[in-house]
Order: sequence, then structure tokens, then C-alpha cells
Amino acid sequence: MLFHGIKLWGNMDFEALISPSGWLIVGAVFFVQLLASIHILQTKDDVRSAITWIGLVWIAPMLGLLSYFLFGINRIRRRARRVRERQGLAPRSTAMTDPDGPNLTEGVPEAANRWQAHAKLAGRITKRPLTLGNRIEPLEGGRQAYDAMIKAIDDAKHTVALTTYIFQADQAGRRFIAALARAKDRGVEVRVLVDAVGNLYGLKPVSNLLRRKGVPVAVFNPARLSWRLAFFNLRTHRKLLIVDGRKGFAGGMNIRKHHLERTDGSPRVRDTHFHLEGPIVRQMMQAFTDDWAFSKKEDLDDDVWMPRIRKLPDGMVARAVPDGPDEPHHKTIMLLESALASARKRVQIVTPYFLPEQALIAALKQAALRGVQVDILVPANNNLPMFALSSLSGARQLVEIGCNLYLSAPPFDHTKLMIVDDEWVLFGSSNWDARSLKLNFEFNVECYDATFAATMHEWISDRLQAAKKMDVTDFDARSRFQKVIGRILWLASPYL
Repeated sequence: MLFHGIKLWGNMDFEALISPSGWLIVGAVFFVQLLASIHILQTKDDVRSAITWIGLVWIAPMLGLLSYFLFGINRIRRRARRVRERQGLAPRSTAMTDPDGPNLTEGVPEAANRWQAHAKLAGRITKRPLTLGNRIEPLEGGRQAYDAMIKAIDDAKHTVALTTYIFQADQAGRRFIAALARAKDRGVEVRVLVDAVGNLYGLKPVSNLLRRKGVPVAVFNPARLSWRLAFFNLRTHRKLLIVDGRKGFAGGMNIRKHHLERTDGSPRVRDTHFHLEGPIVRQMMQAFTDDWAFSKKEDLDDDVWMPRIRKLPDGMVARAVPDGPDEPHHKTIMLLESALASARKRVQIVTPYFLPEQALIAALKQAALRGVQVDILVPANNNLPMFALSSLSGARQLVEIGCNLYLSAPPFDHTKLMIVDDEWVLFGSSNWDARSLKLNFEFNVECYDATFAATMHEWISDRLQAAKKMDVTDFDARSRFQKVIGRILWLASPYL
């Protein structure tokens, strides 16, 4: 036969393909490809993502269909909806309504119209009101942050809730394990949630050590040889500690010795955490209870875990911004774009991983073109060298248009912080990359307070003075290898 010996789809030859059973297989695959394409068109908001998935499904059917089934379908959102139904809560809605709560002018009477508009947007996308009367204190480095957190656990009277990405059973982690066990032995209600990937850092799962001490612990989204493997790439990156429902700690700091100083006093890693008091802590606890119910199927009693908190005198205005793939919108991205559009004088950004998608790049460019001073501080030596290559490849266009890119000298700076016009501050766990802004579960806090913003501005300014400012000639001076590899890696930056 003319087509004898032509091989398609592995060992199947053309004669087999046109047999009745072959046509049945072709028809079945075609039908599944069609269903997958319809699902992609119905669920993907990013046209590049939709085109890429559809192309993969049709060009490489077996690989494309398997990849889409494992990584392209958002099962997290469906599971989160079932958890909310069990709690008697309404499913998360895409409707844009104003949450019940104070207006920005009640806490900041002189707030400009642009910030009032931004606050309205933030309220509608987060479904959370502004909180008044909060106190927020920055904590520099692991020693200061860990000491404050462990003291809070030791002072706990009723409840301790802790969630983190990395919880390593080293000299830092063991202090927390001991403090949590002491609290549990005193009769304090303790709950610990650690990410499945972060739980395995150091090859000694901290969850096992906590269970041996009787501390209730859950692992977020563990990998199993089941359908759950299909969303193992979705991680919780949140770092929260809430004590008695009244004291909170949040930021980007994991629990591991890397955040502690060396024997000579020099830091291994720079990072900043924050101590929070006031009504904002209740919003932190709400995020934890959602995650705990999602992971452990246990609904925590609001009366025990979330006491009513009075606003503190002379406190600041703040709002929690939890975000994740279970949400109908990419909240943090929308918040960043709105803040950049609100900028009139200066934007300062500190992030360890800077690889924003095109919409954020456009917002940064527009701010610079309006005459806003845009300062971006990233580490000179990243802990992920391949990421650094792709990051610099994408950042050149920002420098060319007038943004200022600074490279901070070692040690590696893991801080996540943004300040706009010395009036608005965002801090938390989100990085400026697609994984953080689209795939991870993150927790940030936005603050409307000039005094706090001025404090953080001085902190960033000190680091900018010690950093190297990049210009176009610095990009040109990079080796051909760095340029080529960086551009290749840059192609993978828009996550599907």
C-alpha cells in the first residue's frame, strides 16, 4: 500500500489509523480536543494564554490535553466554592459592590480624590472594607521579627494561628516549634498551616515534628497520586501569625535560619516583616480561617478566634488584600495598576523577583511618561540566577523610557514593598512576577498614612543610595550569552 510503513502517533501506522478502530480513536481525540478548546475559550481571560493552550492541544494532542488537564484547569476555585458552601457562605462573586464600612475620608480627611477613587476600587475587588485605627510597626531582619513573634506566642492567652510558605526545622524553626508546643500545653488553641512544598525544605517535614508535640497542623495542597496532583503547582505563599485575634504579623519573611545573622553579625538575607494591631488583624484572621477550612475541613469558631477589636487612637487606615487562584479577579494586579495610575510624584518598589506582565509594564511606563519618578530596587545577586537573567531582559524597556532600576548589593534582599507619593504603602508576600500574582495564594496590606509612608520611604532611600543604578549601557555590556539566555527565559514569563 502507498502509505505502508508511514508511522503516526508512536507505533500506529496509517493502515491501522484508517481502520474502524483507528477512526474511533481519531474521533475520540478530536472530540476531546474540541471540548478542551471550548473550555479554554470559556475560562481563560488572557488571550495569549488561550491561544497558547489551544495551539498546544491541537498541535500536540496527547501532550497538550494531558498538560491542560493537569495544569490548565482551575480546580482550586471549585474546591474553595464547596468549602464556602459548607460554611454557609455565599460563593465569591464577580459583582463589583462597595463593602459596608468607612470611607477613606473618615480616616484621612485630606485624602485626594485620586486616593478616594483608588480606595473605592480596592474595596470593590477585595470585598473588604477599610479599617481605621491600626498600628503597624516594621521589623528589620529575622532576629527582630522572630523575637517579637515568639514573645507574642509565649504571651498568648487564647489562640495562635500561624501560616507560612517555608517552615524549616532548623535553629530558627525549632524555636517556633518549641513556642507553639508551650502554648498548646498551656491550653491555648493553636493551628499551624504550612505549604506542602515549604514543609519539605531541609528534608525534615516540620509538620511531623509539630504532630509529635500535639500541635494541630495542616499541610496546604499536598501532592498525591490522585486528581489533586492537578493543582499541586498552586502554593500558599502567605506568611501570617495572629495571636488572640488581636496581634498580627505579616510580610514576606519565612521561618528559617537564612533570615538570621551570621556569627559575625552580618545578615544572610535582608527582609522586613510587620507587627500589626487594630481592626486589620480581624481581616488577617478571616484569611487564615478560610485557608484552614480549605485545608483541614475544620471551621474555626468566630467567637473564639475573631474577637471584635476597637480602633486604636491615632491609628492608620489599612485594608487586607488576600489574593489567590480561587478568586474571580487578580486583585493584586488591579491594585498595583490603580496605585500606579494614582501616582503623581514618586513610586518606589522593592521586590526580590521582578518580572511583571505586560499590563504592569505599561502602567510603569505611563507613570514615568507622566513625569513620575519610578524607582525599582531588585537584588544584584538573585538566589535564582536564571530568574535574574530573564528579569533584566524584560527591564531594559523600562529603563529606556525613564524608570530607574537599582541593583542592591549582597546580601539578597527578600523584601516586598511599594510606596506611592509618600501617601500609600503596600507590603506583604507578593512578588512582581506571574507566579506570585496569578498562581500563588498571597496576603498583602495596603495602608493610607503619610507618617508610615515617610518612614518606609526613608528606609528605601537608604538602600537606593547604596545600590547601583542601571542605565542602557549596562544592559549593552552584558555578555552575549547572558542576553540570549535571558531572552529565551523571558519567553516563559507569561504563565499560562
